[in-house]
Amino acid sequence: MAERFKSINKNITPAEKEKILFGQMLLEKGLINKKQLEDALRIQNRTGELLGSILIKNAHLTEEEIARATADTFDLEYIDLDDADIDQDVIETIPSALSRRYGILPIKKEKNKLYVACDRPPLIQTTGNLRRLTGSQIVVCIAETSILQTLINETAKTTAAAMTGITTTMSTINPFFAEKKDEDSELEESIIRLLEEIIARAFKERASDIHFEPFKERLRIRFRVDGVLRDMETFPPETSAPLISRLKVLSNLNIAEKRAPQDGGFTFENLNKGLDIRVSILPNIYGEKAVLRLLTTEKSKTDFESLGMEPGVSSLFMSLLKRPHGLILIAGPTGSGKSTSLYASLLAVRSPEVNITTVEDPVEYKIDDITQVQVDQARKIVFATALRSILRQDPDIIMVGEIRDRETADMALQASLTGHLVLATIHTNDAPGAVTRLLEMGCESFLIASSVSGVMSQRLVRLNCESCRETFDPTDIELKRFGYSSLPAGAGWARSSGCRRCERKGYKGRTGIFECFRMDKNIRQEIMKESSAEKIRETAVANGMKPLFQDGILKVNKGITTPEEILRVTTLE
Repeated sequence: MAERFKSINKNITPAEKEKILFGQMLLEKGLINKKQLEDALRIQNRTGELLGSILIKNAHLTEEEIARATADTFDLEYIDLDDADIDQDVIETIPSALSRRYGILPIKKEKNKLYVACDRPPLIQTTGNLRRLTGSQIVVCIAETSILQTLINETAKTTAAAMTGITTTMSTINPFFAEKKDEDSELEESIIRLLEEIIARAFKERASDIHFEPFKERLRIRFRVDGVLRDMETFPPETSAPLISRLKVLSNLNIAEKRAPQDGGFTFENLNKGLDIRVSILPNIYGEKAVLRLLTTEKSKTDFESLGMEPGVSSLFMSLLKRPHGLILIAGPTGSGKSTSLYASLLAVRSPEVNITTVEDPVEYKIDDITQVQVDQARKIVFATALRSILRQDPDIIMVGEIRDRETADMALQASLTGHLVLATIHTNDAPGAVTRLLEMGCESFLIASSVSGVMSQRLVRLNCESCRETFDPTDIELKRFGYSSLPAGAGWARSSGCRRCERKGYKGRTGIFECFRMDKNIRQEIMKESSAEKIRETAVANGMKPLFQDGILKVNKGITTPEEILRVTTLE
């Protein structure tokens, strides 16, 4: 078919191309003559009607002839709905609201293929949306318009009558999607299913975040996988508002508020695994953007080795945790794995002999035998006030989710001086920067020098896919960039070319790179002098701290990540 129409101008729009293809097909089959086509095209340019509809109105062709010609033009199957055996159970796979909107009727299902009838080829975006909604490959069949519309309307009436029973059943199967109001709303039902599909797919693809981003002509949805954003799909712009409203309902947010940021969360059960979801809503010029942070309620990585710590860093950090008191800081930007390291630390020191209490925003992973406190601004439970109450609870170890202000910092420092081991995170680029950050907050230098036991900074780097990993010989330029004239003995650099298992990305999974220093006399002196982060770094390196970049090189030499990945998250030392 395509060979016969190679002369069509490639610069025309898809709609114009479709019109020309269809018209030429009708002429080629001898169903109409050139004058009839030209007359119909003039009417179409004036009214915007479909070419087939005009030819039927002018009595040049019948509906069946139009349908068969459409099927031939686009290499699709024609179906006579009057004689077709339509599976009533399959009809319910697509909500009737979407069937009416797209002009599509599900008719049968064979294995993983869902056959649908329509009177013209649907957009690729439409079939993509239906594929994600149903989980099946969509096979399009062309039918006559009047019969198709009659069946779609009859289906809508039947579905509306049975909708209450359907939604009740879904609520029983998955309470997460139970609807309290308007249970007979078909549009809302389709949005519920769509949201469920998106979250389930994100969970399957190991995404840490889902971004719902509205624009003028589309709603873009992206997943953050292994620290990098990937396009998932686009949807019509009118999908945005109901999806955001659904998220607000689940997160107990104000649906009517559309001009102010809101934060909330909910829990989702998928394959008997709990998923805590944090929701952030931010208004923009095209509506509201939503970002979902996905947190599994069970954490698999619980020891330092599985986090990627080298033996030297692991033993040093463990020695800090064994101290009876002092403040241990874990530094890094958002998404660098600080919380994971905190939880691994708590599991390392947890025992029946100690009282461990945390204050977090939010509580990301629930741990048995540890008292965990959730920050709640509405109830005036913030880090500083919670810390005051925790100190009256006879704690041995305190974990502060994040030090954000001077009041929280002072409370953590004071608690470490009164015989408590305090663990906390702080947003800085490196370990020495955590100390200068406390100074910038206004904390006294002598208090920092006497309270802080040590600081660890970290980043997350992507792992080479095991299925397609291949070793390679680095160039002289690459070696020089990493400070080598030749590879060390036993080192082997590797890259992954990309395969089905890693979705052609070359990476699958992440591990950590770390730098850690223990507070000593020399570093204390620099803190007392309120020296710069660069000076504190020089002192820490002189005392044996291995910088992030150097720790990353070890991962490259082992072939578990690439040199490009280390350069992506660190700077050359």
